[in-house]
Amino acid sequence: MSEQGLAIRDGNLFIAPVVNVQGALQRYQDMKDFIEGILRKDVDYGVIPGTGKPTLLKPGAEKLTTFFGLSAEFQIIEKDEDWTGKDHDGEPFFNYWYKCRITRNGKIVAEGEGSCNSFEKKYRYRSANIKCPSCGAETVIEGKAEFGGGWLCWKKKGGCGAKFKTGDKSIEDQPRGQVKNPDVADIVNTLQKMAQKRAYIAAVLLATNASEYFTQDIEDYIDADFVAVDPEPAKPKAQPQPPAPSNNGQDLVDVAIAEGGEVVEDEAVEYYNRSTMSLETAEGVTSSDGTRYGDLPTDKLAYMANAIQKAMKKNGMSHEKHEEHQMKLDAIRVILASRDG
Repeated sequence: MSEQGLAIRDGNLFIAPVVNVQGALQRYQDMKDFIEGILRKDVDYGVIPGTGKPTLLKPGAEKLTTFFGLSAEFQIIEKDEDWTGKDHDGEPFFNYWYKCRITRNGKIVAEGEGSCNSFEKKYRYRSANIKCPSCGAETVIEGKAEFGGGWLCWKKKGGCGAKFKTGDKSIEDQPRGQVKNPDVADIVNTLQKMAQKRAYIAAVLLATNASEYFTQDIEDYIDADFVAVDPEPAKPKAQPQPPAPSNNGQDLVDVAIAEGGEVVEDEAVEYYNRSTMSLETAEGVTSSDGTRYGDLPTDKLAYMANAIQKAMKKNGMSHEKHEEHQMKLDAIRVILASRDG
């Protein structure tokens, strides 16, 4: 056949599917069966209340890669390592930008890019809690006015029980809230791994056509201090009145959280007024990604409180872990109560 004949025939061609409809339907069903039968919630993907799709996590992306017989290759596109901070006003800065190439039998199937830098909020800042001048523990809370005010190194949180007067400069001159991370160099490897993971998940979603089922937009939130639980079953609006508070109002807040994350105003204010933790201390508590509880929306805090309560009921939790969970739960209660008051 002449080259001219080939050219004419090519001009009349249209882009045809690479598989027939039956093959496409079988592939769709195989994918659905794999997700439902192999991938596990809270391991391979996570769910945040109020979001449209589950978020694909790295273990799930790795399983999809294996299922489709794919391979991943990483290439660094750009990196910026300013160890001394000379180019960033004295603040060390690190930025990594990676490309992930997904291949099958040596042929490129998809590519994805991801970056991570030390100016992201979760890496740039740390929570500065008040340290006890006596024992050095970050367990100092503000004392209640009816008990003389001042400051207390709370034994329940592992402190020494020391007390300090209002105006004590060793306490009140300390930085609080979010401060810049003084040890950014310690997270260089973390930044690189996070950039690679973002590129990897983006590429896997493209290569496996999994965007119908998953997203990666809120991946980092799930990787943070998050306990996923099944949602509470719907309850009728009419509920019996809760019993009178027997533990400084905590049971009332528990009931409100269990009923959907809403705190009844009078009961919440009562708990807030009786709480031994100040609002400032509560708002300064942070998750593992550095986000202050005070910066989180109310619905997320209520959901986290419900999840923490369920986690505390499980057997096998160490005393130290239980105390940590209790402290976080107390902080959430104080914040929820103050917002409702």
